[in-house]
Amino acid sequence: MPLFVSGLLFILLLLLLAIISATETAIHSARDLEERLEREGEGSVARKLRSITSNPFAQLHRTLLLSATLNLALAALGLHLVSGPLMLIGWNPWMSSSLLLISTVMIGDVLPKFFAAYSPSAVLLGSLRLLDPLRSVLDPVVNLADRTTDALIGKMVPKRVKSRTPITRDEFETLVEMREEQGLLDTAEADMIREALDIERLSVRDCMVPRVDLTLMSAEDGPVKAEKVLDQSAGRWVVVYGETPDIVVGVIDVLAWRMAGRPVWSEVVQKIVFVPETMNVMDALEKHLKDSALPVLIVDEYGGLEGMVSQEEIADWLLYEAAPWQGEAGEIRELSPNRYLIDGGTRLDDVCSELQLILPAGGIDTIGGFVFNQLGHVPKAGERIQVEGGEFKVRRVVRARIQQVELRLPGRKTDSKAEDEA
Repeated sequence: MPLFVSGLLFILLLLLLAIISATETAIHSARDLEERLEREGEGSVARKLRSITSNPFAQLHRTLLLSATLNLALAALGLHLVSGPLMLIGWNPWMSSSLLLISTVMIGDVLPKFFAAYSPSAVLLGSLRLLDPLRSVLDPVVNLADRTTDALIGKMVPKRVKSRTPITRDEFETLVEMREEQGLLDTAEADMIREALDIERLSVRDCMVPRVDLTLMSAEDGPVKAEKVLDQSAGRWVVVYGETPDIVVGVIDVLAWRMAGRPVWSEVVQKIVFVPETMNVMDALEKHLKDSALPVLIVDEYGGLEGMVSQEEIADWLLYEAAPWQGEAGEIRELSPNRYLIDGGTRLDDVCSELQLILPAGGIDTIGGFVFNQLGHVPKAGERIQVEGGEFKVRRVVRARIQQVELRLPGRKTDSKAEDEA
């Protein structure tokens, strides 16, 4: 092959390799194109960019295949030039091969990558014009290469090597932190993932509906009284007990009872599973709640009824922890500067975290339980206790349970109008 033809072909292949190298780098930067997409709106340019950012790996497969092919072709053509036409005109093989290598690295790899890192959107748009016409040829080759690779791995790699070691929690949390630092996850998304991971540390007691919030019905009640209890139940499930509330007969699905035409309760009562309060939530989901709409009842170490948990309660807990609603009915509401109204069922650790307090939990889960324990008796509305960091005032008590407390923190004055309302 003459020197002119060989040299021209080498230059064309080298320029094509430069385009492919720039495209490969630009695809790795595809997630950083949101600002360009917003500027372009919904036009043809934005649609083309989104076709890449939505599935960058499909485009990456094509560029890698072309890059490997071009590198092989350039290596073969370079060898021909060094040992043939360039040697005939008196060039030293070591000098000519070094010159071709440096040219290939700089023009075909280094400079295109710098340009692609500086302007990835321009490179991607240009590469679409080159790669789209070749899709009909490249895609079958890429699919064939993938299938061949999978088949070879399946035949040659021992089975004991094929098994993947499950990723640990620490590894996953590290991965989330890396993605957050790289800007691929924002802070809210990373926090949501961490909250979802925390479910494996929960016990069923953390998610349960406590006993005082359950609707209880005695098995010895007459038909009229039993029907009244079922009709007035605010929740879906009513717990039927025997001699004492700790001797549970079963539960009644109030919704199913109403749809069935309000039959005698004994016809619709269902047996239920009991689990200890220390049982892990994931174990409860897997063993008892996976394929059943029925809840499970939670008992303490002495067999006393503690509460009830179902799939809905666990889902509600996850949703609240991932995206708590701070609306009018929030658990912690600011009444005025340094003055808060808190639901009695709010978790003690949430209050300490939200308001930067240090309270001695002593095995207590809720803020209502903490105040009750500090007072040592069933309180009346208006009673106060002093703790390190503030003052609690009981606002509402229902059936020996504290439903609302007010917290005042030192250091700021509350307005007089708020004081009068209190």
